[in-house]
Amino acid sequence: MKIVRAALLATCFAAPGLAAAQTLQGLPPGPLGQAIQRGHDMMMNSSGSTEAKPYVGNALNCSSCHINAGDTSAPGNFHETASKFPAYSKREGAVITLEDRIANCFMRSMNGMRPSTDSPVVVDMAAYINWLDKGQPIATPPAPANPSPYPAMLKAATPADVTAGQTVFTANCAACHGTDGAGLGSFPPLWGPKSFNAGAGLANIAKLATWVKGNMPLGNPHLTPQQAFQVALYINTRPRPDFVLSQHLAPGHDYNASVHAETDTVASNLQKAGLSLQSLTGGP
Repeated sequence: MKIVRAALLATCFAAPGLAAAQTLQGLPPGPLGQAIQRGHDMMMNSSGSTEAKPYVGNALNCSSCHINAGDTSAPGNFHETASKFPAYSKREGAVITLEDRIANCFMRSMNGMRPSTDSPVVVDMAAYINWLDKGQPIATPPAPANPSPYPAMLKAATPADVTAGQTVFTANCAACHGTDGAGLGSFPPLWGPKSFNAGAGLANIAKLATWVKGNMPLGNPHLTPQQAFQVALYINTRPRPDFVLSQHLAPGHDYNASVHAETDTVASNLQKAGLSLQSLTGGP
């Protein structure tokens, strides 16, 4: 393993000061190794990092979604990530780089401002992700051997699935994330004003279900595919910040995309799947 861990995976959600103390082994000497270490530390403690904090608009760290700074085998890991870029992004309507993808995550999952792709925070994080991926060939990733069951589940979703998801959440998630999803202590909020916005990757119910199935409950992921889907549906029918692209771009800022106007909400995300927020939850 590349990281000397002072505790188990559960420390990914420990106090920021503890997370940043992990030391990477086998780094190249000099400034490059220092950049890789900084990138790792900012992943673990984004909200408390001097460099990253100005671009963070909620109570999350990168490690809230990318467990152990992406150095795992579970969904959300960074192994074989750098070699997938450059890649065409349907969302941006352009071929984007790894640096673009990192910067975009700040304005979506972190609900903050998009840093410049040549900013120290993006460069250091890219250095870390590239280091994890060293030796991998640059190629278009193959199609998954086992297609995800979650798009079909989403298409057939009913209010009963939302209710079942709440039950799964209460039994498996509320102890760490609170019954209101606002987070407890160092455990991150899953909805509400301090969580990821509606333009984030995990605001996609199928993606969140895949992540939950592979990662949660932390240290003992055991939910069935149906339970993972139902709790993802429940979480992503709760209120969270809207995503308005223009509000996350600084004036004159570089943004490698052909799409320059985007607004996402909880309701509009469900509409894309042919679902109605009101019908699923009885809400507005």
